[in-house]
Amino acid sequence: MTTQQQIANDALFIKEVDSFTGLCFTTRATLPQLSRYYKAVAEDLYTEAARLSLDINGPIQWIYTDVNGDPTNEFQLEIVLPIRQSGAEPRGFTYRTFEPFRCLSYTHTGDWSELMGIYDALFPALYGMGYQNDGRVREIYAVIDFEKPTNNVTEIQIHLV
Repeated sequence: MTTQQQIANDALFIKEVDSFTGLCFTTRATLPQLSRYYKAVAEDLYTEAARLSLDINGPIQWIYTDVNGDPTNEFQLEIVLPIRQSGAEPRGFTYRTFEPFRCLSYTHTGDWSELMGIYDALFPALYGMGYQNDGRVREIYAVIDFEKPTNNVTEIQIHLV
């Protein structure tokens, strides 16, 4: 069960995210399946980037396409490590260039278990501002702290159409 969070309007920003290239893991998943990817995929992306001598250009991102909050809905999940440019052929991953992304941005500091409640507040705020979403959402993990999850810093970006 989640509780809806309160989000101040001055904590919401409309911004344009530049295009970028990433080393990517792509799968189909449902919300209850996400925990199987939390730590291992990120570690594998960093290991592969080091093996290929890639220049990392930002924190790990989770990019959701066609996610809608329904735990039975299957959607596309991409776990992406931004890099300056692609290199030799990766093992188990692909390279992808992501187009510019106009979004509503909100930064959450705290445990990831609070994110469902955050989303329950963000979407009504987005619609209340007159915007629409096309099913694309990004989470940028600026600070990851498995020892003390209250230190996590996650930027949520909801694509605007």
